[in-house]
Amino acid sequence: MDDVIKFSYNWNNKLNCKVYTTFRLFNEKYQYNKRYKIYLKEEHIHDAIIEDMKIMKLDQINRFIAGIDTGYSVKEFKNIVLKMYGEKAKTANFLFILLKKID
Repeated sequence: MDDVIKFSYNWNNKLNCKVYTTFRLFNEKYQYNKRYKIYLKEEHIHDAIIEDMKIMKLDQINRFIAGIDTGYSVKEFKNIVLKMYGEKAKTANFLFILLKKID
């Protein structure tokens, strides 16, 4: 059975692209070349595989990552992440994940 990656919002309209990113708390569920069912809110929108991942800290976020992933500034990106994950986000390991849509 495929695992699921859920999105509450289509940041920067990225889910409409063939390849897009997501920034998630480090978790073993995310694996290279594994197939995932992608959901926007409660709706299955497509399947995707993880093509690449990079382990990062929140303080490593730059304009490229913030802009591509959400369409927002670094400060706004960090505020979104802090709102989602709380204070633990300041020291946690994250994965910056590159997903490729499967036709």
